[in-house]
Amino acid sequence: MKVGWIGLGNIGRLMAMHTVKGGHDVVGHSRDFSRHQDLADAGARLTSSAPEVAAHAEVLCVNVFDDGQLRAAVVDSGALAAMRPGAVLVVHSTGAPDVIEDIARQAPEGVHVLDAPFSASNQQTAAADVTVLVGGDTTALEAARPPISTYGRRILPIGPLGAARRLKLINNMLYAANLAIAGEAVAAAEAMGLERHMAVAALEVSSGASYALPRFGGERSVAQVLDGASRYLDKDADLLRAAARNMGFDVPLLEAVVRWGAKEETA
Repeated sequence: MKVGWIGLGNIGRLMAMHTVKGGHDVVGHSRDFSRHQDLADAGARLTSSAPEVAAHAEVLCVNVFDDGQLRAAVVDSGALAAMRPGAVLVVHSTGAPDVIEDIARQAPEGVHVLDAPFSASNQQTAAADVTVLVGGDTTALEAARPPISTYGRRILPIGPLGAARRLKLINNMLYAANLAIAGEAVAAAEAMGLERHMAVAALEVSSGASYALPRFGGERSVAQVLDGASRYLDKDADLLRAAARNMGFDVPLLEAVVRWGAKEETA
């Protein structure tokens, strides 16, 4: 299958590599070919032209940091306009539901758009153990399934376009809450004189375990772990707050737990 990739950062490059190794004809967008030589060595073709990537693709996968980068990469670059009828745009970036809906309205006739945010660590992505949430037309999902399945072990249809982004924001705010409380717990263990790595290892196999807890088992301090996560989770928490306000509901308990401004106190 002809697949295009825009957004070859740490995670996007791993996903694109799985797509290449899955036997697909991949063209990737790169401003610095030397950074992505491993993709070229594996059989991908690289180009600095986003429209060229899009025109090539039956499925165009995009994985960038935020909605500003998404609009720049897909709309402003001319990539969306260059897509052919029948092609599918798969947006892996987490962001606001209304943005993906707006991009779909701007798509050329016959071009389908899926919002497909994912959940995985770098290690899980390297092992092709990614959970992909998908919003949009199920026929378009089936058309895009072959490349997505090279890295997505679990591909979960969530509902209409925008539904997957809504659920991913909820997931990320829940993860932020878990991370905040796990950081406070680990800091408390250290304050009580317990060795941090031992405490985390024991808690991981006890009733207090969570997906977030192992993040504190490495060499970085509690504050460093929270600082590293905040770049992503601050953005997503703000997006969920905005979505909640627009739809007329509150998330008071999650708001109470996710207090990134207080992370210095848990160091």
